[in-house]
Amino acid sequence: MSNILLICHDIPSMTVGATLPIYHLIKHLGKKHDIHLICFDSKRYSADEIKNELKEITTLDIPEYKDLSGQFRYTFKNMISIDNLHSRSLLNYYYRQDMSKLIQNSVTDDVDVIITDMPMAFYVKNVDRAKIVYAFDAVSDYNYRMYKKSSNITSQLYWYLNYWKIHRYEQVYNSFNYCILVNEKDKQLLEKDIKIPLAVIPNGVDTDHFINNSVEEEVKLVFLGDMSTPPNNDAVKYFVDNIYPDVLKEMNIPFYIVGRNPSPYICNLNDDDNINVTGCVDDVREYLTRGCIFITPMISGTGIKNKILEAMSMQLPVISTSIGISGINAEDSVNYLLSDSSEDFKNNILLLAKNSDLRETIGNNARLFVENNYSWKTSMENVDKIIHEITPEIFI
Repeated sequence: MSNILLICHDIPSMTVGATLPIYHLIKHLGKKHDIHLICFDSKRYSADEIKNELKEITTLDIPEYKDLSGQFRYTFKNMISIDNLHSRSLLNYYYRQDMSKLIQNSVTDDVDVIITDMPMAFYVKNVDRAKIVYAFDAVSDYNYRMYKKSSNITSQLYWYLNYWKIHRYEQVYNSFNYCILVNEKDKQLLEKDIKIPLAVIPNGVDTDHFINNSVEEEVKLVFLGDMSTPPNNDAVKYFVDNIYPDVLKEMNIPFYIVGRNPSPYICNLNDDDNINVTGCVDDVREYLTRGCIFITPMISGTGIKNKILEAMSMQLPVISTSIGISGINAEDSVNYLLSDSSEDFKNNILLLAKNSDLRETIGNNARLFVENNYSWKTSMENVDKIIHEITPEIFI
């Protein structure tokens, strides 16, 4: 057993992709290690589900700003300090001097290993202790691709500055013993500049939680995600502009957009009688019923799409672009349907909508696929192996 100092940018939740691996790390490794969690608390998530697996939890409140101007004012105010200049965390929303002091005071002699997520990594870059950064994906590459596809100078400047800032920030990983990513593509992107060992540990899915007990069989299209993010907005816009109108010409299939924080663009889609924008829901499984066709028309984004694994676990047929399915080693036409053109996407929707046997076959194959390949238990066992590797003296 080792003493782990775990640092996260918010209270880990199984409903949020950005903290999902940290949530499962606590649920699985808290049974064999003593974990002290330090994190910000946005008041959006509860620690009740993880507190029994933690030795200790310490939080600091952080305000939630939905607009960029509020985020910038908060970030700029916190940036102006000697401590921040020492940390070189330029324009980092998660920098706070009181958090820096809390973490420094918590790195006591009995801490064997520090594990942090990407936004909080800079706090411990100079700490002399065994360290793991759970980076998840190559965020700088996503910002660079958004810069390259931008059509006006303002957007280009915004995305290039983001790329420059995050690419510079990612160099912090070199001060760690290990960096964990969720797919091979992101590893290949980062290994150009990051010289420490990079481990690919894919996300899992809780197949006990995501099991389909519904009796409803209405055929419908469902897109799931945080609807404030550019990749999810891009995906919906691509679908609504280029695919859905042609689907409706042949079949009247309702389209559900399920997820918190819908942007103004997404909210306006509610005016269409065929489109339902739910906003935040208590349980996404209520929308993933047996007649559902799960779509991920992603045209941008990085990492692994947890929503696809969850839909597969719910025995739903998934239609996805290559970008959407990236990092998930599923077989086209067996575990899901690949559709990289708008024409293919439309045709596959109509194919599934008209064929309940095919929906059931692909859904059953998908469930078996995630059961065999995407277990959180296996993923967290691999994290535990890394802990043993970098702290061998603890387990003698």
